Amino acid sequence: MIEKAVFLVREAHASRETAVHALLEYFPGSSFEDRLRCVHEAWDIVHRGAPPVPVYSARSEVSDARYFAAAHERHAFTD
Repeated sequence: MIEKAVFLVREAHASRETAVHALLEYFPGSSFEDRLRCVHEAWDIVHRGAPPVPVYSARSEVSDARYFAAAHERHAFTD
């Protein structure tokens, strides 16, 4: 089950929650705790214990009013 969890995390880029639910389809008789443990072990194998990187870690330029206004004008958006 750990090998399948590693595949889901590494190759399918599944989140931990998605991987736990997906393992239920592959191993219907498995308990939630077993699937959760396998996903946590798989996450550690794939990421070598590094904390997960937030998906939106960089601040968008559009969040700055100056850049937003320039992009708004450049693309001729009107209110």
